Parts: sequence; structure tokens; C-alpha cells
Amino acid sequence: MAVTIKDLARETGLTAATISAYFNGASVRPYNREKIERAIDKLGYIRNDYARALRTHRSMTIGVLIPELSNMFFTGLVTEIEEALRLKRYGLIICDCRSDPSREREAVKFLQSKTVDGIIVMPATDSASSLMSAVDKRLPVVALDNYTESRSISHVVVNNRNAAKQATEQMLAQGHRKIAVIHGDEKLFTSRERLAGCRNAAAQADGVLIAEQGGNSVRGGYEAAKKALCEHPDLQGLFATNYEMSIGAAVALKECGKQIDENFAFTGFDCAKILPVLCPGMHMVLQPAHELGAVAAETLLAMIDGGPVRNIILNCRII
Repeated sequence: MAVTIKDLARETGLTAATISAYFNGASVRPYNREKIERAIDKLGYIRNDYARALRTHRSMTIGVLIPELSNMFFTGLVTEIEEALRLKRYGLIICDCRSDPSREREAVKFLQSKTVDGIIVMPATDSASSLMSAVDKRLPVVALDNYTESRSISHVVVNNRNAAKQATEQMLAQGHRKIAVIHGDEKLFTSRERLAGCRNAAAQADGVLIAEQGGNSVRGGYEAAKKALCEHPDLQGLFATNYEMSIGAAVALKECGKQIDENFAFTGFDCAKILPVLCPGMHMVLQPAHELGAVAAETLLAMIDGGPVRNIILNCRII
């Protein structure tokens, strides 16, 4: 016979309302939470989410659309989202869209068929067209790490332009006047904003900025850095503006025998655990990954409860 909430109530001595509050992600005293979880383990309780969804019109499931599961920055964000939502008793369905808007559109429809309560998306493009089937049905959607054109979607991003500007200004202030910036696809909001920040800093300081397209990939970063180093032997600095391209650029620097010292500077993006080992003395722009994931989750949960659309901008730091 299936174990019920009433069985858990008898085992714990708590009310059925308290146990329901636990399953609904509401605030429950730590001592009572422990009693409930011990009873769940002891009795082998398995929640019937299908029946619950029919009763409450909530599935306690969130869809997460990610451009590339192979990208460690994006998977790091998923980890932070999962941690924030798990504490509220929500589960995730994760879809890898391969940076393809058509796959993104298919994934949105798939998630709707699974009656998710909301969607967090790291959009493949600035367009919101692939998300409109969800928006039109008033399904809460939060775009993370990229802006879209829709005013019906909440956005959680960092101040990309200011972060890139500060990083470039720091290199210029150290006397590195000729800098190559390895940038991503300018179809993406984040790439455009970071490149604009670099250009703004160089123009204000009369520096020389060489822009190289890195294709948002390790190989792209490697090839762009190699090209800049070979064509400009008097280069004094290199700035790779995302995680994958930073790794590729670091490999190119090693192959070319470039040392990071008073004559040459290297700044990367979001690779604090890897790149400092390859390139001691480098600088790093760090996005607040934990805060980005947590704020995206909190914003979506607030929208599910009837809260407003919000646009939230967080700051990066340079280490």
C-alpha cells in the first residue's frame, strides 16, 4: 500500500498541513524538516507529483534551456539554479539547445507539454521568437546571461560593458597601449556589450585596440589569439572576453612563448580555477555565477506567485 501524507503525520507527530508546507517549499522549522525527511526515508514515501499537479495546478518542475552543456560556465549556472530551486522542493528538466534557435523553440514546446511551472533560458540569440509560445500562454520566463527583445520576460544579466571597460582600462593604465580583444559573435548582446566596453576604454585612453572574432569557442579563441600574435609582434596585451575563448587564447600564448610580465598583459573571463595555473600573473573578469543562478531562480519563483517582470543587472569583479 502506498505511503500517504497521513502516514508521515502519524510517524512524525506533525500535522498534515506542516508536511504539505514542506512539500510545497514553504518555510518549515529545521527540526520539523529533519523529522519529515527521516520519516520519508523510513517509510519509503514517494510523492505523486501527477496527482498533486492536478490538484494544485503546479508541477513543482522548472525547465532550463542551456545553449551548450559542454560550456562549463553555463553548466555552472545550472548548478547554482538547481541548488536554489532544490531548497524550494522544485525539480529541473534541462534541455541542451546547441545554440540553435529552432531547437530552442522545440524545447520550449516540449517543456510546455511537461506542464513546467516556469522556464529559465540562456538564450541562443537576442530574439525572443522561440520563447513566444510560452510567453503567449503566460508561462513565467526568465532570460539569464542575455537580453531578449521581449518586455514580458524577466532578465538577469551582468553589466558586460562596464566589466570589459574596466578590464581594458586596467591594462592600459599599466602601460599596455596596444591590445587585442578576442570577442564573440556580435549577434549576441553579451558579445556586443563587451566589445563596446573595450572600444570605449581604448578610445578614451588613446590606446590601440585590435578586434579579433573568436567564435565563442576554445578553438576560436586559440585561432584568434594566434592570428593577433603573429600579425602584431609588438602586441602588448590580450583580452579574451568569455570562458571558452580564454582557454583557447591561453593555449596560444603558451605555444607562442609569451610571458605575462611588465611588457605583456593577459586578461581572461570566468576561468579562475584553470587559467591562473596556465598563465600566472594574469587578470580575470569574474561574473557572480552563484548570484546569477540564485537571482534567476528567485525571480522566476516570484513570477510564478504573480510577481512582476524584472530586469536585474549584477556587477562583475576583476581579480
